[in-house]
Amino acid sequence: MSDPNKNNEANPDKVNELKKLQELLSQLTTEQHDELKKNHEEYLNRKGPDEPSKTMEEFLFWKTQPVPQFGKEQIALKQGPIDTTKNVADISREPVNLSRNIEGFEWCTLDSSDDAQLEEIYTLLNENYVEDLSSTMRFDYSKEFLRWAISPPGTKDDWQVGIRAIVSKKLVAFISAVPLHLKINNAEVNSVEINFLCVHKKLRSKRLAPVLIKEITRRVNLYDIWQALYTAGVVLPKPITTTRYTHRPLNWNKLYDVGFVADPEGVSEETMKSKYVVNKKQNLKYVPFSEEYYEETAILFEQHHQRYKLQHIFKTKEEFLHQFLPRKNVLRSFVTLNDEGKVTDFISYYILPFNVLGDEDKVVENLKVAYLFHYCSDCATTLDEDRSLSARLRLLIQDMLTDAYYGEKCDLFNCLTTQDNGLFIEKENFGMGSGFLNFYLFNYFTEKINGGVSKITKDNWVLEKTSEVGVVMI
Repeated sequence: MSDPNKNNEANPDKVNELKKLQELLSQLTTEQHDELKKNHEEYLNRKGPDEPSKTMEEFLFWKTQPVPQFGKEQIALKQGPIDTTKNVADISREPVNLSRNIEGFEWCTLDSSDDAQLEEIYTLLNENYVEDLSSTMRFDYSKEFLRWAISPPGTKDDWQVGIRAIVSKKLVAFISAVPLHLKINNAEVNSVEINFLCVHKKLRSKRLAPVLIKEITRRVNLYDIWQALYTAGVVLPKPITTTRYTHRPLNWNKLYDVGFVADPEGVSEETMKSKYVVNKKQNLKYVPFSEEYYEETAILFEQHHQRYKLQHIFKTKEEFLHQFLPRKNVLRSFVTLNDEGKVTDFISYYILPFNVLGDEDKVVENLKVAYLFHYCSDCATTLDEDRSLSARLRLLIQDMLTDAYYGEKCDLFNCLTTQDNGLFIEKENFGMGSGFLNFYLFNYFTEKINGGVSKITKDNWVLEKTSEVGVVMI
């Protein structure tokens, strides 16, 4: 039997490292020591990407809304609407009172089909919309992209809501709703998608976001619609699922220059460049999606999406074509055909640039970013191992990387951990990003849905092969 004490002997290298650390700590001033202690405590107490930063009572707005709440047992709740007491007759025809929050401003309804009004929406969003946590990157929506995103068939005229300064008429806030037919665990739900909530930076202390949400809710309720789907990077009451962003560099040099990627320690630039080389030759033969392929693609789409607990249902041909017909500098979509000319796959991605910001919010660089959108394949419904969905998706994604880099000159290809993306994310060199995206349902309760990542600890999230989320938010 070996001496058990030998297993407890200290490693000489670790002893030396500990001595060096102790020497460094002894050289700290009282102020430096206190700062280090404070930072350590903040690190230990930090919240994970699915954990609220405050108690339910501190959510002054959301605690008054029909949403699942933190800290409350909701076992008695069954899937379905939370508040069923209201009807259209109960909804005010008058807009929410703005003067309680801010004087000198008024509500307006915008029309994105009008070039001048679209320009106003574009300017507000491009100067004030979503930034990364370091405030160094901001979405750079094109006008064509916005018109596509906020005006699908069925959108009501008063669902593009703004706030203007009364004197200058300057647009200082915006929110939009578009119709969205959902299937949630086989239950069809007539809802809207809420998007592009934006308040001018100088007015963010006025708590206008809850006012915008109340007003768009009022306008949607007037059409007898009581549910909504929305997303946020922050944790609100209460996510139905948490997903994670993943990134696949295409132009590694440019991403490195602007600080989006870095050299891992001990790895050369040349090694990183070679890792992210994009093949020039495509695996499959594609044709751009067009109305000619609508019926086959729509059937294939519905069959594939039965895999998911959260689905986007397209009720009309007009809706489907609006969502998926190719649009220059906005959306790329393709179908693959077999030898008989039958559609076997559909795949799409949209293009959304980022502005890289320097001092005083000045744009110093622009990144052209591709985002994986919807896809479907006849492999999703086969048990044939030679035609596995994993193998087919890898070919499809490889080809989209090729198209995005060589065809559209994109610098980066992004996707969430939704759909069946876990089947290819690691194999195709997508790296886990620092950003998480939470999905929320307004006035609807459902059990937690798998977003493609499983939480082990607040720092450790494991990629799943598939998710239960088939909806892709723009």
